[in-house]
Amino acid sequence: MRWLVGIVLAFTTVARADSLHDALAKVQQRYESTKTMEADFQQTVESTALASPLKTAGKVAFEKPNRMRWDYDPPDKQTIVGDGQTLWLYQPDMNQVIKAPLGEAFQASTPLTFLSGLGQLERDFTATLESESTDAWVLRLVPKKDAAALGTLGLRVRKSDASIAEARITDAAGTITRIAFSNERRNGTIERARFTFTPPPGVDVVKPPTY
Repeated sequence: MRWLVGIVLAFTTVARADSLHDALAKVQQRYESTKTMEADFQQTVESTALASPLKTAGKVAFEKPNRMRWDYDPPDKQTIVGDGQTLWLYQPDMNQVIKAPLGEAFQASTPLTFLSGLGQLERDFTATLESESTDAWVLRLVPKKDAAALGTLGLRVRKSDASIAEARITDAAGTITRIAFSNERRNGTIERARFTFTPPPGVDVVKPPTY
């Protein structure tokens, strides 16, 4: 019976490797063929510092290689804009804008680079197949550089079109951010003005605390 178990395990290992390769290839192909993307999102943040999960929602837009915009709905209204050079985080309730160089905020090895259009799966991450169902793959991506400090990226990928149904970002402190995407629109025209930001009059412009 041991030889039979060994054969079954061997076939299972090969099958998982084939599924991982298939998933990575299809995700990368869709990623490379996507120039712009707009979607609705729902975000959940779980942390030991929070009494309960923090849930928000809004709309997101990307234009490769490094432009993006996140508009969060009230009551937690805020706007995040990457204009190609600078990352802006506008927090109306605090009357402030956090400003940081985009290249420092999204280095090539961070988990968010793939979503922002700056990364490549097999170049930047070590990938494993966490699970597979009839309609989705769940991938775990660990940055090849400084993984302990940067955290990991999990992707739930729809098999039907290799679109990302949910991203799960776990940072070095153990905070988990889940972002579920819906109503995705690909390769449409997005006005360049959406990826520009001018601080409103009277708002404080500050650097992030880690800089």
